[in-house]
Amino acid sequence: MAAGCAFTPDHTFFVPPPQSAHAPWLRIVDNTEQTSLYQMVNGESKGGLIRSSEWVLQNTVDRGMPKVAGEKYNIDYYETQLIAGAETEVVNVYVEGKHTCLVDTYFTPEEGKFYQFQLETDTLRFRCRVHASEIVKDSNGLWQLKPLNTVRYTAKEGSGWHLMHSGI
Repeated sequence: MAAGCAFTPDHTFFVPPPQSAHAPWLRIVDNTEQTSLYQMVNGESKGGLIRSSEWVLQNTVDRGMPKVAGEKYNIDYYETQLIAGAETEVVNVYVEGKHTCLVDTYFTPEEGKFYQFQLETDTLRFRCRVHASEIVKDSNGLWQLKPLNTVRYTAKEGSGWHLMHSGI
């Protein structure tokens, strides 16, 4: 039976940095079971998957980030502190049957700021995209999402729709 272990995947996981009062925060919303998070630390990419089980559909990790009125927080999400100034890669992957979609995003979080990345899927047209936002207060002191213009995407579609790929 020991030979069967060769087929068991050996995943690496994202380990949040030590708590810091002024660290940036990131919330990843929906489909967290296949999302990975990496940060460049001393010239080395460190991180991995953000959760350890795809068998649990709801695996919310709420660490107290500000909530935006009107947003759905009854779905799966993951919150973590990041290292300010470290290039950060969020790899959003969606898998449904034989269809997959990957949106790879890069940004550099700033000290004391809050960010939210949400994967949106359109299974009728077989496409997906990521909404990358900064969470900021408006003039009335209410939290709102502001599109993050400094995010970079690896696919040519940029922040637009990415086509799903089919294959088994």
